Order: sequence, then C-alpha cells, then structure tokens
Amino acid sequence: MGGEEHAHEHEHSAAPTTTTAAATASALPAAAHAPGHHHHKGPVKTTLDDAEIHRWHTFPPTYLDADFRLTKDQAIFGEDLGEGWDPATVPSHPRLMAAHVVAMVLAYFGALPISLALRAASHPSHYLANGVFLAIAVFGWLAGVAYKAAMPDMYDGAKHGGMGSALVFLSIGLAVLDSLGLISSAVRQYRSGAHDWRAWFSSALAATREDKLGAARYEMVGLVHGDNDESGDEDDAHHRGTVFAIGDDDDEGSGLSRASPAPAPSRRSTGSEGTLHDHSPVSPIASSSSGSVARGHALEMDVSDLFEAEQRERTAAWAAPRPLAPATASPAASPARRAGEIALTWVRRTQVVLAYVCVLSGLPVYVGMCRGGYINTCAAHIIKGSIFFGYGVLTFARYLGAYADLGWAWNRRPAGARAISAEMVECFVIFLYGITNTWMERFGAQPGDPYSVKQVQHISIAVMFWFAGLSGMLLESPTIRRVLGAVMYAGRPGDRVRTPPSYAFSFNPLPALTIAITGLAMAAHHQDYVFQVEIHKLWGVLLAGGSMFRFLTYFFLWLRPPTESTLPSRPPTEVLTAFGWAAGGIVFMLSDEEIAFAAMRTGFDDMMAFLNVTVALTCLIFCWVVAVLAVKGYALLRVQRGVQLAADEGDARV
Repeated sequence: MGGEEHAHEHEHSAAPTTTTAAATASALPAAAHAPGHHHHKGPVKTTLDDAEIHRWHTFPPTYLDADFRLTKDQAIFGEDLGEGWDPATVPSHPRLMAAHVVAMVLAYFGALPISLALRAASHPSHYLANGVFLAIAVFGWLAGVAYKAAMPDMYDGAKHGGMGSALVFLSIGLAVLDSLGLISSAVRQYRSGAHDWRAWFSSALAATREDKLGAARYEMVGLVHGDNDESGDEDDAHHRGTVFAIGDDDDEGSGLSRASPAPAPSRRSTGSEGTLHDHSPVSPIASSSSGSVARGHALEMDVSDLFEAEQRERTAAWAAPRPLAPATASPAASPARRAGEIALTWVRRTQVVLAYVCVLSGLPVYVGMCRGGYINTCAAHIIKGSIFFGYGVLTFARYLGAYADLGWAWNRRPAGARAISAEMVECFVIFLYGITNTWMERFGAQPGDPYSVKQVQHISIAVMFWFAGLSGMLLESPTIRRVLGAVMYAGRPGDRVRTPPSYAFSFNPLPALTIAITGLAMAAHHQDYVFQVEIHKLWGVLLAGGSMFRFLTYFFLWLRPPTESTLPSRPPTEVLTAFGWAAGGIVFMLSDEEIAFAAMRTGFDDMMAFLNVTVALTCLIFCWVVAVLAVKGYALLRVQRGVQLAADEGDARV
C-alpha cells in the first residue's frame, strides 16, 4: 500500500477521503469500497485541504460553472478555472437545462406513475394520461437535445444523453404497441367515411371497460370460493361472493375478480402474474373464529346485480359502431403469449427505474463529479445508496398493500398463491451480494499483496451477507422446516400434528439484522474529516434504526400472526422501517466524498441541513407513493361499480 499504488488508484493517499467504494456493477446494500484505496488512521481534520486534493486530481470546468457563470472563487466541486475561463463569454443556457430537468422529472416521476396506475385499474383514461406523459417527455427530451447541441462537451465519455434517448424511444414504442387497437380503430373509422369522432371516442373507451379478466394481475386477491379459504358460510346460499382483488398492473385485465354464484366455477388468481383459472365449486368449510374476522373485513358484491349492470353496459357499448376490439388474453392463452404479457408489464414498470438511473447519470455529468480516481467511490455510493433507498420504498409499498396477492403485505397468503415469501427474496438478494462481493474486494490487488485493514473490514461484511442470506433462505424453505420438525413426526405415521399459527407466516429477522450490523459498522468507519464522520454515522444510524423497527414488527406479529385475513394488516412499525431504510439510502448517496467536499467548500457542512433535506425528500416520495396507489384504487372502484366493504358492524360503501 506504498509506492506501488498509482495516483489514480488513490482515494487521496494522505489526503481527505471519505468511505471508498468498490467499482462493483452488481453492488447491493453494503458498505464495500474499492480495493486499492485506504484510509490513514491520522487525526480527524476539521478544515478541507483543497491543495492536497488537487495534488491527485484535476477538475475541468463543468456545465454548472457555465450555466451559472461561476468564477474561480465560486467553484463548488473544486474546478480548475484557469486564465482562459471567462464567465461572461462562455456558452450558457440554464433555461434549456431547467426545461429539460423539470419536464423529464414531471414526465417519468409524475405522469408515468399515474398512467401506470390507471392502466393497472383498466381505466380508459390511461390512454389520455399516457399521451400527456409522452408529450411532456418528448418536450423534455428535445430541450435536452437542444442544450447538448448548444454547449461544448464538458464531460468526456458521458453516457447520459444516449441513455435518455433510448428511454424516450422505449416509451414511445410501448405507447404505440399499447395503442394499436385504438390506432387501427381510428383508421377504420376514417376509411368508413363516418367522421363522428366524439361518438367513436366514447365507444372506444367503453370497449376498453369490457371484461378482460384473462390476463389480469392482482395486487390484492382475497376470498372467493375455493379450498383453504376461510370465508365459506351461509352467505354463499344467497349467491354473494366475497372478493378483494385490486389489480397491480392488469395491462389487459379488469383488476377486480368476480366471484361466481355457487353452481358456477370460481375464479382465483394463482400468483402475482398468474392467469385466472376456473375451479370446480367446493363445499364451504365451516370457518373458525378467524374466519369470521376475515369475513368482517372482506369486500362483498351482489353478483346477480353486477352481472345485470355489466350486461346493460355491454349492450350500450355494442349498440354504437364497434371501433375497438381490445387485444386481451383469455384464461387459455398460450404460455408464450402469457410470457410476453408479463415481460411487457415489467418493461412498462421498469421505465420509472430507468428514468431514475438516467437522473443519477445526468447529475454527475452536469456538476462534473465521478471522474478520474473518484469514479469508483462515486459509483459505489450511488448504486448501494440507491438500493437501500429502493428497498425502503418497496417496504413502504408493502405496508400500503402492494403484492398482497403474494402474501407480502403482512397478510395471510391467499388460497392458491404459490409465491415464495418476501423474506426469501430479501435473503436471496443479500446472499447474492455476499457471494459476489467477497471476491471483488481484491480486484486490482497484485498476487502476494497483503490484505489491508480496509479489505478485511469489507470482506468480513461480505461474508456476513453471504451466510446470513444463505441461512435465511434455508429457514424460508418449507422442506427445511419440515425436516427440522421431523422429530414430532417420527414414529407417528398415522397421527396428525397441528401446526401453530406462526407457521402460516414468515418471521425471519436475518435481513434486518444484516442491514443493522452494516449500518452500525459504517457508523464507526474511520474518515479523514469530522463532517464525513458525522454523515456516515447518520446513515448508519438510520439503517440500524429501520432494522430495529422491523424487529418490532416481527415481535408484535409473533404475538398475533396475520392469519385472519388476506387484506394487508399494515403494522405501523413498517412505516418507520421503510423511512429509516429509504432515508438512510439517500444519506448514503450524499456521503460521497465529492459531495462532502462540496458542502465543506460552500459552508453547507451542517448535519441538521443534510438530515432535514433527507427527511423532507423521503416524506415527499412516500406521499407521492400513497397518491399513486390511491389513484389506482379509486380508478378501479370507478371501473368496477357495485362493490361494498363489509365492516364488523354494518356495511360501509366504498
């Protein structure tokens, strides 16, 4: 770790550094950092040593400098603005950049989620919402293209422009693919000579509301006639079926499961992306006390009334010229077609994630970060912080009821669902990180090089992820659970052993334990500056605090497992878990070395400011998540009328 290391491999040998990070494209939540970088155990500094920083790195002018006409004394990220830099004459187009940023953020984080939510509910207005999204996105993209053409290249090797263009073209292609029915219908309408476009539009939208259950994906599937459900009783004699099936992303599905009268087959979703299958009627089994509670929280609909209303709606739709025949999948759709529908569903949703990646690639380009020797630590902080942040957002979505059809929303898994548990997914991700990053810590080291203290620290964390994830997966395996309980079955082949209520739910604290230890370890990680020490402690405490609330979730659910209903139980501790992990991920990204140095240069190295900004941003994002899911639920109820929620005492209409 002496003279053999090149300057570009340093995180500033004997220079101000923050936690360094590995250049691992497969980065997952952990605090592993780039090999070949190290921290000195000297005294922690309070004042930024810019001269030492510039010994190892050069900082050319940036787009930020040009747009805001910054002088050498005003440079935020340590730019070397030499004698040839004249703020008055350098090309500057801040309005174009502002238009690009605002439009793209509104398009991909505002209009697109609303469009996807409306599509999930099969509401016809999703076409309009998608059109608004595309209009804003194309405007923002054009503003970005104009900005790039008007400015000199100030960031060698930037990929942001190409990524953004690919994303916009993908969005346009998906919109065209989804609108082929409308487009062909409009062409037929035009060729027929009938130019009553208002009637065509109304008829086209009415056609989209027809029964499209064949390809539905459900976010919440509840109580229908079938085995293993605890909803059967005398209500079935009155031809009333109970359902709760809010589509997560139907695409071609209606989003609400309809229970058939007793003699008819019932329909039940068999998975998050599963097709609805018909099942022969099963005699209801007398429910236990938990079944009565489940009935108290189920949704009810009068099937005969609903079918009559649908028949009238279909008659009205067919009375007008039929301009649109939506391409929907039937329950007997081929596996290839079903696989294509699932792939399209994921591609549509992935647009939001890809837009987030574009944002994270565009910010460094604009401000001039992540160049030269900083690229490894910058990439690692962004990638790993983003994973913690995304983990927190998904945890909050689970609290709200996302993926309840898989039993992931702290609810009883619906009958027929064969999905693995959410804890199994978490443990697999942790295991995958550990088994890959264990070896990546030595990338760049020469054969025979001794292990540094930093490498031992990070490899030990990776090994913890490896075996904690593997242990968690083993505990989540039904086969392993049966093997562990074999002592009670041995020698009693004819006996039936009653399982405790806790067996119906997964209590696996290992993912939260791993995150908590990672946070505490990074809170104690050596840094060269006091501000860096404080900011690392902040995100370490946030991650550990979120994990503590996950432990409380398991504690309270252990006392009373959520086995009474398929509806989300919404344990309040999960809101705090999600908040800690999401906010911790944001601070993780903000703890990048260049950001810390920029804050110290401008006098913003204040922990209260960083914490308050993080809290405000996290609350804003959570609020928007609630709004999007509420729009989806409201749109679903508008599409499927005649549904009411049966409370414990009396009925409250939705």
